Amino acid sequence: MRTHDEILNSIQGGLIVSCQALEDEPLHSSYIMARMAYSAMKGGAAGIRANSVEDIREIKKMVPLPIIGIIKKDYEGSEVYITPTMKEIDALVECGADIISLDSTDRMRPGGQKLDDFFAEIRKKYPNQLFMADCSCIEEGLHAEKIGFDIIGTTLSGYTSGTNGNTLPDFDLMRKLVSKVNKPVIAEGGIWTVDDLVEALNTGVFAAVVGTAITRPNEITKHFIDAVNKSKTNLGFTNSGRYQGDNDGPAYVVYSKIGYNKASFEFHMSQVKLNMRRKSDSRWTNSYIFLGVDVYDDKEEFLNCIDAGFCYSGSTQSWHLFYNLFKTNQKESWYESSIVLDETHDYKLILDCSYKNDTATLTILDLTDGNREVDRAEFEVMYAKKDGSNLSMYQDFAIDFPEDIKKDRTGENYTEDWEEITLYNSDEGIYLNNIVIQDATLYNPEGAYVWSEGRTNDRFMWPSTQCRKIDYACTRIRKQQMNSELILDLDMNRE
Repeated sequence: MRTHDEILNSIQGGLIVSCQALEDEPLHSSYIMARMAYSAMKGGAAGIRANSVEDIREIKKMVPLPIIGIIKKDYEGSEVYITPTMKEIDALVECGADIISLDSTDRMRPGGQKLDDFFAEIRKKYPNQLFMADCSCIEEGLHAEKIGFDIIGTTLSGYTSGTNGNTLPDFDLMRKLVSKVNKPVIAEGGIWTVDDLVEALNTGVFAAVVGTAITRPNEITKHFIDAVNKSKTNLGFTNSGRYQGDNDGPAYVVYSKIGYNKASFEFHMSQVKLNMRRKSDSRWTNSYIFLGVDVYDDKEEFLNCIDAGFCYSGSTQSWHLFYNLFKTNQKESWYESSIVLDETHDYKLILDCSYKNDTATLTILDLTDGNREVDRAEFEVMYAKKDGSNLSMYQDFAIDFPEDIKKDRTGENYTEDWEEITLYNSDEGIYLNNIVIQDATLYNPEGAYVWSEGRTNDRFMWPSTQCRKIDYACTRIRKQQMNSELILDLDMNRE
């Protein structure tokens, strides 16, 4: 059995490779993880981080390197899932993990147990075992050292409510821990490139862990594909020279029939999308933000710019349209801006989106907390090419009014008279399936001018089924608009 000094000396200054595959991943197998660890050792790894008793036992048969062992286990009522209870500690000791790592954040553990009480029990039961604290911030690292942990890690930076939004790798946390604690500090989390690894080690940390970038081929492949897609500035619309350009060019997307329901909107946007993902933070994958909407007809003649934005939340799996953005701070007025505030949604509004060199800088407000600014961060912009780039079938993208709006309610043919479109009642508070356009100038399929409405408070809306009366804004349209075709150009307010 190796001594503590022998274990620590063998990993000092080295690369620890995390060999893990969760149950829903293709490589989930102790047999595969053991060979993954062996491959890492052949490449020069100084240690292995592994999840589960089964994987650790198989790895130890093939690899003599020190193993940092964890067991990921979900317990109802607790966010802690990395080695959360004594049951997991016992199992890791029994299978021979050289270092046992556990969640050392300030979050409540299963059964309402606090970290201090839990670790006191652990240390009393296993006084000769090395323990690593998976922390998210400097305060947790200092506290972990105080209560007796042997190693301090940056593992959970960005994964707790207090650190959600941290840029990963968290070099700042690494430097703070190195300067303030007297225990070895291991860097872990978001190390994707060799430059990341070198910078992490240059902060003075004892060692560094790399996982996904080495041992998760599905994520590695996606990383490469995202980089390729990011360079496709034309977004697949090859017949539109207007949208050719460099990486600072406008983002272009076509929205299918405005009369479609929400599901069609989601489907179409999944084919052509501007994907905003926080740099090095995969949790923002599938969150799409669209700002600065310009409207074009089928001849690509500019119609108007709409003060609106679309946002798809990956966490709630739902679309929202932010209309006439942030006109007032009064919650009641947000109902007039096509967004409903209630207890079941955690709305974040997107402000000040600037876009340059494939990076979008966003300011995010929390509507449910007095419009408090909760984030200002850089996101990377990734493009996804539309399947089938031919836009010849413009009818697929035409406005399709509900049938009851198309009918002549007087029993006569349409004339040049205005036909009233009544909108949804804001008092009912149901807006999520509606698309709103404000101050729009419309053209018919031949490109001829049809109509415009410049009054700020007038707008027209197509719900998924029918249009209804809204008390504060009633807009009228003319017959020629029935077959108008609109294309949305989403320009990210370029710098």
